[in-house]
Amino acid sequence: MKHNVAEGRRRGRPPKFGRPSQLVALTLPIDVVRGLQRVDRDIARAIVRVFEGTVHAADDSPRDRRPDAELVRIADRRSLIVVNSAVIQSLPGVNVVPLDATRAFLAMEPGRGISDLELAVIDRLDDAVETRERQALDQLRRQLKAWRRDPALRFHSRSIIVVETLAPSRMRADSTPRGATTRRRETDRMTARPASDGKGPLQPSVH
Repeated sequence: MKHNVAEGRRRGRPPKFGRPSQLVALTLPIDVVRGLQRVDRDIARAIVRVFEGTVHAADDSPRDRRPDAELVRIADRRSLIVVNSAVIQSLPGVNVVPLDATRAFLAMEPGRGISDLELAVIDRLDDAVETRERQALDQLRRQLKAWRRDPALRFHSRSIIVVETLAPSRMRADSTPRGATTRRRETDRMTARPASDGKGPLQPSVH
C-alpha cells in the first residue's frame, strides 16, 4: 500500500535546465570533449554554459553600441558633434541639446570654438568620478583632437534657437484670473503715456 502511495506522488524528474529540452546525439572530437569537461563534467551542461556565455558576449559587444562621440550629418557636408547624453550630461560652457533619449548635440556659447570645447572636456575630465563617464569623455577628447587635425574638416560656430513646448500645468497657470490680471497690469504699464500738462503722473491710455 505504501509503495502505491509513493508511486502516486512521484512526479518525474524536473527539467534538467529549467526549461523544455530536446535529446540530441552528438559526435565530438576528443579534445573538444575534454575542453567541455573542464567547463562542466556534464557535457550537456558545459555546452549550454558555453552557448549562453557566447550569446551574452555578443549582446554586450562594443560593435553593437553607438560611439560616445560622433559626427552626425544633417545636410550636404554639414555635421553636428553628437554625444551619448546618458553618459556625457554636462560640460562647462557648453549646451548639451537633446536629440532623443540618449543622444544630444553640442552647442557652444557665442564667440567660442573647437579649442574651447576641448578645454571644456578636459575640465570635466578633472571632475568626473564615474569610470564610464571618464571613458566617454576621453573618447570625445581624442575625437575632437583628431577632427581638429583633419584637413578635410572645418569648424563653424552657430547660434541656435531652442523652442520649448510649455507643460500643460504652466499653460493652465497663465490662463488663470491671477495670470490674466498680471498680464493686464503689464499691458497697462507698457501703454502708459504722460498727462496732458506733461507734469503729472503717468496715466494709462484709454481705448
